[in-house]
Amino acid sequence: MASKFKSDRTEDDSLPPPLPEVGQIDHEFSSSLERLKEEVNLAKEISNESDREKALLDAFKNCRKSLEDAEEAKVSATRRVVAAKEVYDYAAQALSGYTPLNSRLAGSGNLPNKRAKVEKMPRVSVAQLAEHPVANPTNTLYLPPHYTEGGSMDSGLVSNFRDSFLRQLTGGAVQSAADLGSYEPPPTNANLKSKAQLKEWIYIAEHWATGVDGLDAGQFRAKHKTWYSRMKPVTYKLGRRTGIHIRETDDGEKYLCRHSKDGSKSIIYLDIGQVFDALFEMHVIELGHRGRDATKNLADERYANLPDAQIRAFLDACPACAARRTARAFA
Repeated sequence: MASKFKSDRTEDDSLPPPLPEVGQIDHEFSSSLERLKEEVNLAKEISNESDREKALLDAFKNCRKSLEDAEEAKVSATRRVVAAKEVYDYAAQALSGYTPLNSRLAGSGNLPNKRAKVEKMPRVSVAQLAEHPVANPTNTLYLPPHYTEGGSMDSGLVSNFRDSFLRQLTGGAVQSAADLGSYEPPPTNANLKSKAQLKEWIYIAEHWATGVDGLDAGQFRAKHKTWYSRMKPVTYKLGRRTGIHIRETDDGEKYLCRHSKDGSKSIIYLDIGQVFDALFEMHVIELGHRGRDATKNLADERYANLPDAQIRAFLDACPACAARRTARAFA
């Protein structure tokens, strides 16, 4: 029997080209890198200094273009993964919220206009979560050390870099690192907190499901509903879905954390005094001054409150990146 559905595609329509195999991509990319290395080596062997410098500059530009193309491809791939994850979550939510279609239609006979009853899955309350808490991840937390030098920067340059970044980060409210002790970020800024503000958050998160100080859970949550509202831009909803939790290190220090995007590990909230050192470690020490996307991707794997604005402010204040931008302008 011929199908009653006809395709809209004509014979002239062409299918999109198939995606290249991973091995093919790796081979082509490796070959291009080898060609770039060879271009650099050939330029180094030129005896005339002026010609050699020009050839090396051309090779450098080609290498930079290759790096930018690779970073752009990585960003595109990341966006595809995020989009696919959203659709996956949408399907998972639908599946968990309703019984299967065949079960809902069972017993409805052949009456096409009969509306099937939709059975919702039971909701899990905060009290139930308190009685049966979800196990927290056990990964090692990234606690950035305090940097005074590094990445070919001496102590004076790093100190000036830190002060410049803090001025941009706080809109001039903090002029130097010495002012941090007396500075308290605005309560409405969910991504920028002092040590004291984070300690208050830890206290609230610890007692959110149980209450404390003579208050039951409902009264305690009502008292701190403003905190809940400020957390929503970062964590969406309290409880199981966001995975807000407290991690305690061997020395007894407590840290406010949430789950990473894939739910496999804890990522911590940094106080304002740790932000520079965390970004310095990633951007300068580990990534060697790579761009915003590379720094942002690594930050998202480790920390809960490093948005684009903070990373852009850091890169704008970075003296090595500023020197590189100046060199490009005169290239």
